[in-house]
Amino acid sequence: MVYEMQVEHLILRLEGRVFEVLSDQADFGQRIHVSVVGFAVKGPDRKGNYKVQIGMLHKGEINKAAGWNGIELDEAGFARFSQLVKIVHAARDAGPEPW
Repeated sequence: MVYEMQVEHLILRLEGRVFEVLSDQADFGQRIHVSVVGFAVKGPDRKGNYKVQIGMLHKGEINKAAGWNGIELDEAGFARFSQLVKIVHAARDAGPEPW
């Protein structure tokens, strides 16, 4: 099953066990396996906005050198994003599919 949401020109997408950040305006994309995807949130600020970083985890920290890694969300966007993160974590916690 595929879950996705659009934030401005970016598409955040979970397909199976791969999380992707894609752009509809540039030749940009980042694919991260659910076992190493990380999310960090700051906020809300005085305007009710949240700053979110997305990237690969390395020793418990988000590796910012791995590529693009930030978005700003209003309260409604953050609520949708939080649901997507819950689904990503559920995919991670389910473990690999047995062969």
